[in-house]
Amino acid sequence: MNPKNITRIALLIGLALAFGCGEDEEAKPQAGARGRPGGPGGRKIAAIPVKGDTVSRADMSAYVETYARLEAERKVSVLARTTGLVEALTGEEGDKVRQGQALVRLNKEELSLRLKQVQAAFEEAKANYQRIEVLHDQRMVSQTEYESTRLRFANAALGLEEAELNLTYTDLTAPISGVITQRLVEIGDLVRGNQEVFVISDLDPLLVRIFVPERRMYQLHPGQKATIAVEALPEQNFTGQIRMISPEIDPESGTVKVTLEVDANGLLKPGMFATVRIITERRPNTLVVPKKALILQTDEDDVFIIEEGKARRVAIELGFIEGGQVEIISGLKEGDIVVTIGHEGLKDGAAVRLAGTPLATSEEGEPSGDEGGWQGGASGNASGGAGQQSGDQAASGPNSAKSDSSATGQAARPDSTRQTKHSQGGGR
Repeated sequence: MNPKNITRIALLIGLALAFGCGEDEEAKPQAGARGRPGGPGGRKIAAIPVKGDTVSRADMSAYVETYARLEAERKVSVLARTTGLVEALTGEEGDKVRQGQALVRLNKEELSLRLKQVQAAFEEAKANYQRIEVLHDQRMVSQTEYESTRLRFANAALGLEEAELNLTYTDLTAPISGVITQRLVEIGDLVRGNQEVFVISDLDPLLVRIFVPERRMYQLHPGQKATIAVEALPEQNFTGQIRMISPEIDPESGTVKVTLEVDANGLLKPGMFATVRIITERRPNTLVVPKKALILQTDEDDVFIIEEGKARRVAIELGFIEGGQVEIISGLKEGDIVVTIGHEGLKDGAAVRLAGTPLATSEEGEPSGDEGGWQGGASGNASGGAGQQSGDQAASGPNSAKSDSSATGQAARPDSTRQTKHSQGGGR
C-alpha cells in the first residue's frame, strides 16, 4: 500500500477518535447536572442548627449593687488608767460583756500605800486648819496665815480624792456592752497609763457603708430595704435597711455615702466582704429573654427569632437587666423563639433548625445532608459505566431514578424525592 495512503488513514482515525471522546466528555456533565447534588436539579442547602429559647414572663427589678466590708456599730478600746501589774483577767476574746463589768484587776499594794500617805497628810492639814480657824475667829492670827492654812487643807482633800480614784483604776471595766474582740495583755504584764488592754465591739446590728453615684442618690431614702450577701454564706441572704444618707457629695469621686444596718443573727461578723443590693424599682410579670440572645455584632439592640424555619432579625427595646435575663419593652411577644446559641455570623432569612431536632431524608431513607450527596457522587465514580448509566436514567425522570436506585443503591436522586423524606423526619 502507498505510504501516503497509510498516513491519511491514520489521520482520519485519530480525528474520529478525538471527536468521539469530545462528545463523551460533553455528555458526562449534562447527565450529572441533574443526577448529582450541586447541579440545577440538586438538593437545597441544609438548615443551620441553632439553640433557642422562648420569650416568657418574669418579675424584673432595677437595683443599685455595690460591695463593702461589714463594720461594728461601735468599737471601743479599753485603756489602763494607772500603772500596775496584771493580777487577774476576767474576760476572754469572744465573751459577751455588760457595761461596767470588770475585765482586768491590777496589783493594788503600791496604790494602797499611797492612799494611806495621802490620808495622813489630809488629817494633818485638817487639824491645822481647824486650829487656825479658831484663832482666826479670835483675831489672834493674820488673814494671810489663815488663807494659807485653808488652801493647804483643800489641797490635801483633793490629794485624798485622787489617791482613792487611782485605787479604783486598778479594776478595769467594760465601757459598753458587747463582745470582746481582742485581748492584748497577759497575767503578770506591767501595764501603764493609756495602754490598750482590750477591744470591745457592739456586733448587733452591723453597719455597711457604701458609696453610690450621685445620679442614683434620689432613688434611695432612709428605711429602704436592701439585700446583703456574704461570701462565707453563699446560700443565705440577709435583710438590711438604710439608716442614713450623707448630706454632701464627695467632689473627687462624685459619690454619696450611704450607711445601712443589718442584723447579725449570730452569723455575720465585722470585716466580712458583702454584696449589697438595693431595689429601686420593680416590674412584675414582664417579658424577658436570656441575655445571650442579644446580637453583639450590631450597634442596635436586636435578636434573631425563628419563624417557619427561617431566622429573622428583629429590633427590640430593652428594659431592666438582672442576672442572665433582660426585659423586653417592645419588639417581641410571649411565645416567640429567639436564637441563643449560633447567631454569630447568622444572616437574616437563613434556614435554621433547633439543635436536637431530626434531619429530613429522601423517600429511600438517605439523609439529604452533605454526607449523602458526597456518597452518591463517590458511588457514581466508583461504579464506572453503571454510575454514568444511572445518571442518564435520573435525567429522564423520577420513575427511572427510583428503578435505577433499586439496582445501584447510591445513584443521585431528584430534589423532589429528597424533600419528601425531609418532611417525614427520616434523618439522623
